[in-house]
Amino acid sequence: MSVLKFRKTVNNQTYLTVSVLGKSLKLNIKYTNTATVELNKKDYEIDLFLPKAYKNIENIDIVNMAIQKLYNTIAETEIEYAMEVARHILKFAPDDYSIKRLNGEFYKCSKNKITINPDIVRFNREIINTTIIQAFCKTKHRPNSIAYKELLNNAMNTYEIYKKKENKIRILKVS
Repeated sequence: MSVLKFRKTVNNQTYLTVSVLGKSLKLNIKYTNTATVELNKKDYEIDLFLPKAYKNIENIDIVNMAIQKLYNTIAETEIEYAMEVARHILKFAPDDYSIKRLNGEFYKCSKNKITINPDIVRFNREIINTTIIQAFCKTKHRPNSIAYKELLNNAMNTYEIYKKKENKIRILKVS
């Protein structure tokens, strides 16, 4: 009498989600005959096209690199927009800024320079805008100083007024 050996013949499909600008988008991994990795963003999902050679190997590193590249691409426009909003509200700007991956933080301030982590685009625009405003304030004053707290408080109040005006304009354009 022999022992029967059963093997799983069903491929488990993992359903991943990627957060982009505060929205969870479904990540679909598809395998194609091409040799390139492609990423297409739709309204509520992202299609990642991988070469068929990656089908039987662990491809989590490739998926992570593709998501990081997506964040880098989106960060260029979103951070530029947030910088303009902060310049408009605070009436000053740091000398320079850069977009660079940071470990464990979303931005770093030095004298008149801000370094911003592109992973910040996981969050919605309001969080991005308020984070950039806070970074601007830290370039002007030392964190936790009275002047910093006053500048940040005034900037956030001005930002609330700005948001209300922007929402009214958006409603008028839709109507």
